[in-house]
Amino acid sequence: MTRKPKGKAEVSSGRVTRLEWLLAATIGLGLALGVWQGLATGGGLVGGDTYPYFLPQKVVLAESLAHGEIPLWHNLTGLGYPLHAESQAGVFYPTNQILYRLFHVSTAYNTSIIIHYWLAFVFAWRFARCQKISMWPALLAALVYVYGWFPARISLEWSIIGGLWLPLTLWLTELLLDSPSARRFSCLAVCLGIHLLAGHFALAFINQLTILAYAALRILLSRRNSSGAAIPSLRFVLFPAAVAVGLLVAAVQLVPSYELKLMSQREGDRTEFDPAYGHMPPFYATQLVASWWYWHTPELKATQAIMNTPGAVSAATNTVEAHLYWGLIPLGLVICSFSPGWRSGSNSRAQIIWLVLSICGLVYATGWLMPLTRHLPGFGFFMGPGRYTIVTALGGGLLAGMMLDRIFRRAAAIKIASVTALFCALTLPELLWSSQAVQDAVVVPYPPIAYMDDSWVRTTLAADTESPKRLLAPGPNVGNLFGVSCIPQYLGIGPAVYYGDALRPSMGAENPDEVFPGTDTVAQLQSLGVSHILTLDPINRLSDEIEQLGEYPDVFLNAVWARRGKSCFLYQLRSEPKRVAAEPQAAMTSFRVLNVAANAVDIEVDLAAEASVTLRELMYPGWAVTIDGAAAPTGASDGFMRSVLVPEGTHTIRWTFKPTSFFVGAAISIVTCLCLIVVVASEFRRSDSANSCLSGKVDVTA
Repeated sequence: MTRKPKGKAEVSSGRVTRLEWLLAATIGLGLALGVWQGLATGGGLVGGDTYPYFLPQKVVLAESLAHGEIPLWHNLTGLGYPLHAESQAGVFYPTNQILYRLFHVSTAYNTSIIIHYWLAFVFAWRFARCQKISMWPALLAALVYVYGWFPARISLEWSIIGGLWLPLTLWLTELLLDSPSARRFSCLAVCLGIHLLAGHFALAFINQLTILAYAALRILLSRRNSSGAAIPSLRFVLFPAAVAVGLLVAAVQLVPSYELKLMSQREGDRTEFDPAYGHMPPFYATQLVASWWYWHTPELKATQAIMNTPGAVSAATNTVEAHLYWGLIPLGLVICSFSPGWRSGSNSRAQIIWLVLSICGLVYATGWLMPLTRHLPGFGFFMGPGRYTIVTALGGGLLAGMMLDRIFRRAAAIKIASVTALFCALTLPELLWSSQAVQDAVVVPYPPIAYMDDSWVRTTLAADTESPKRLLAPGPNVGNLFGVSCIPQYLGIGPAVYYGDALRPSMGAENPDEVFPGTDTVAQLQSLGVSHILTLDPINRLSDEIEQLGEYPDVFLNAVWARRGKSCFLYQLRSEPKRVAAEPQAAMTSFRVLNVAANAVDIEVDLAAEASVTLRELMYPGWAVTIDGAAAPTGASDGFMRSVLVPEGTHTIRWTFKPTSFFVGAAISIVTCLCLIVVVASEFRRSDSANSCLSGKVDVTA
């Protein structure tokens, strides 16, 4: 019998001890806390989509959860939109439901990022282990994947969320291929569903494609590999089925999102939506060897040189979406994997799979295939083909780990641990330097949202509580953080009406000699219920229709926009538009907004005659109205605002958001989860029964 040489490392069997789990988890947590030390110690992110997009959503989520509500509607961005249906809100994502109930918004946001970096590293390591990579090289594979691809995209919260679920679901895929069971199938389906609950579906779609491709390649190559047993082809049907069940698990998110898509800018002529945006020009792939010291120099970044390289498609892109870097040492290891001599003795099947998947991800990222795939379900719904390099990032890490394992497979364990530690120590700073060169968000010691109480703009807007305010301001959605409605809006997927001229008022005079706002602009602002205007520069020729309220540096806005003490300017329309209007106007004697909640608005009106009462908020499927508690038919004034016919007298109008799509989706999700529980419980009962029979137990009462 051949004994394993003492102290030697060999190709791993993929089995993991509790001590190895603990070690990987400890290293992963240490890396997450070390790399994001600023977030862990109370700092915050500034730049990119953090303040214009994610935090306005998270503030509404946290405030609603604090009041015991699930926020289905966001009433501050634009004229409102269905928050639960929007592609990046993640209202039902488990960590959001927990963290935003427990912590301040900034703390919850930071904690979520750190947790996902930690778990992404651990699950990437675990998947590397099941690819027959031993303990220490698997750590290098996880490091390359997590800290090579995601820090550059730190302003995109959804990126690291996908970073967690991709290796986790691939690991579950491997387990299901190896030994199918109801429990393993259910775990994979539920994980795919939870990833979809995060709300941004692009990486979830890539995740689904990757596990399907991985499973197909594993089954195909197992039949051609005489050293191992072939995997029955019929097992492949488990994975499309798991994807389908995952969609059902996430129906509470997907059904409302599908409804929003049908009413969004991504339907019709799609002039506002280009799925090729965010590609990686093919020549830019040379960043793998010429990243932070060439491509990411300030001169090349400023000229957007990547767009002028051979083979680039015509769509726009940016260096964040196109970023891909493994580090020079891992790159050298990957190059070695192309040599048949270096591959001998290693897990060649896994190497072939990840070479194929990595190349496919890289080719699709160029955008070359978009003229064809944009017409296919799923592919044409998302922008950012450069995001497919997440597969290449994972593949590069795995190939580097496999080759490191091959080189040192007969070395002493202490030697391979030391070499891996050295490689990681050299590679991590290199990965972070490359990311810092392109990332559009930075960590600051004190998050801007912490300055909110000292904001003079917020104090001024909050002083008058008579009627809800709506602000015309630069920096879309940032004004939401003052607790007021704000236009123009910034949405990844939003109602199509937001992309027409009716909801795009002028932000300033076209030339210095022009009076602003002009007569047409004032009329448009009044029709939209805009009461205040915020500008970064003074209006040269002020219209008689508005008056200036203040001119000071705002500590919150200057922190968000890095304006270093410059003043901003706040104006108010003299005839302040009201959020409630009547037609005919003379019929309205008075009105009072009694209550504004996440999913409901209560108004008291006094009418001298019957009138159509308009609430200057978006009319969207699911809004219902009652007058003094009795249901009434809804209408839409100007084609997109909520209105209802109200009789003469004093009445209470209540608008409530109860979308059918939410209740249908929730019912599907609940029934699916219950069915999975029943199936898994039945399997456990059968297993217990079989074990009882095998143990030879006899009923002594017989």
